[in-house]
Amino acid sequence: MDYRILIVAVTAACITYYLSIHLKKGPVLASAIVTLLSGLLLPAIFEDGSTLAIVATTVSYAAMVSTDKFPKIYEMIVVGIISGIIFILAEGVFIGVGGKLGSIAAISGLSWFGFKEIFKKIKIIK
Repeated sequence: MDYRILIVAVTAACITYYLSIHLKKGPVLASAIVTLLSGLLLPAIFEDGSTLAIVATTVSYAAMVSTDKFPKIYEMIVVGIISGIIFILAEGVFIGVGGKLGSIAAISGLSWFGFKEIFKKIKIIK
C-alpha cells in the first residue's frame, strides 16, 4: 500500500501542477479536477482506492503553488514524495479532526521550500 501512496502522491502533484501552470487552468480548478477524477476513478479501480483518492486530494492542495516559489516540475515530484511520506506517517493520527489534509499539504510545501533554501546556501542548487 505504501508504494501506491507515493506513486499517487507524485502523480497527483505533477498533474495538478501541469494543469495549473502549463495549461493555465489555475490552482483551484486544477486541484478540483484532480480531486474529482481521483475520487471517481481510484475507488473504482483499487480496493483501497478511497485512501488513494484522499492522498491525491491532499497532494493537489500542496501543488497549488506559484511558479515564483516552485518553478520546476521536479519540485512537485519532491513535494509529492514528502506529502506521501507524511500521509503514511500520519495515517492513524487525528482521525476525524479537520484540517489534516491541508496541514499535510502545507508542511510538505514548506519543507521543500526550506530544504531548497538550505541547498541554495550551501550551493547544491541554484
